[in-house]
Amino acid sequence: MNEPVFKDYSKDVEANIAIALGKVCHHIHPKIIERITKANTGFKEEFKQYCGKLNSEIFFYQNSDCVFPGVRRCINAEKSDKWKNKIYSEDYTILNDNTFPRHIWAFLSENKSYSGGTNGMWGKSGLGNFELAHIFGHKTDEKELEKKVFTTFNDNIPPYSLFTSASNVVLIPNGLMKPTDKSEGIKIAFYKRHIELYGENFCIHNGFKEELLPKYYSEIEWSEPILPKDWKIKIDNLLKYRRKRLKDIYSKIDREIVNL
Repeated sequence: MNEPVFKDYSKDVEANIAIALGKVCHHIHPKIIERITKANTGFKEEFKQYCGKLNSEIFFYQNSDCVFPGVRRCINAEKSDKWKNKIYSEDYTILNDNTFPRHIWAFLSENKSYSGGTNGMWGKSGLGNFELAHIFGHKTDEKELEKKVFTTFNDNIPPYSLFTSASNVVLIPNGLMKPTDKSEGIKIAFYKRHIELYGENFCIHNGFKEELLPKYYSEIEWSEPILPKDWKIKIDNLLKYRRKRLKDIYSKIDREIVNL
């Protein structure tokens, strides 16, 4: 095969990109994750009473910090008329575009639920300067790298809980998220940072292979997670909101089912 005319020099700058991202991204503080995890142990039985045929166990694994159990990202093949926030007949999950994870940061910042648009709180609060990055894949077809990086992987459990896992949703400034999606080295660096902050708090894979960590990892100076003022009140209000929102949606099972 001939030498390519246009060579890929991205490996030469990957370390610089990773170091820059470490300085500007925001992870949720571990104390906040602990509070959500503890709340989930009590919420589990209540939620099971009204979530229909949903397999709630995939959302309430040990140390789960899933804020909105039952909610997952809709893929293109599942979209139909008025699908958003409706219950999918195949598995009783709630299909969402990407708004539910935003509620987590909205409450931490402004103590209110997410709203977009010109006059929405997301833009006014400064959160509009950021994109949400999911560190670990929350779709069934997004797990190939994790299968390589962890010693054990359970293919039988769908990764839907990671869609609204509070520790899995990171704020990254607009325009800078793509490397966390496409660069294996940078993705692995973010895996390691997650484990440093929260441990291996997921049910699908475990046993991080340290030998695959990029050599430049030690050069990354990560921004420290912030504990916002009145964070306990804000998180409790987020959890009250999730209880009401989920119950409202599942109470309409008879007329809100989406058949695709």
